[in-house]
Amino acid sequence: MSTRHTKFAEQLLSVRPVTRDLVTSVLMDAWPSHAAVVDFGIDTQKHYEALYHPIREAEIMPKALDAALGNGPALTALTREAASNRHKDVTFSTSWDVVRGRGTERDAFQDVLHGKSAITNSPEKTKDREIEM
Repeated sequence: MSTRHTKFAEQLLSVRPVTRDLVTSVLMDAWPSHAAVVDFGIDTQKHYEALYHPIREAEIMPKALDAALGNGPALTALTREAASNRHKDVTFSTSWDVVRGRGTERDAFQDVLHGKSAITNSPEKTKDREIEM
């Protein structure tokens, strides 16, 4: 076993269970749990494959993957830097990105927090909201 693979195995023991589930699923050629799919933004087969090859080649180490859990931009950067990723165009986005105000969903989330809604965009309601703000 190479030094990189020994380090990989050691790191795998120290990451969160959902990260361990993703890594072990990839190593066993299985689809990860629902929690891993959601937390790592695996929306399509391409997303899975963008993680699959770099994990199997130990280009993305478990601790780096664990640190990127729930962070679409960080997951995107990790996969784009990996030589074995065949899908460099895949962009990751997670529900945690919305909650934490990252990415393009931020404006929609901020609108919800401030009581704005696309459903109530009548001129009268818009006028009232502008005065309140």
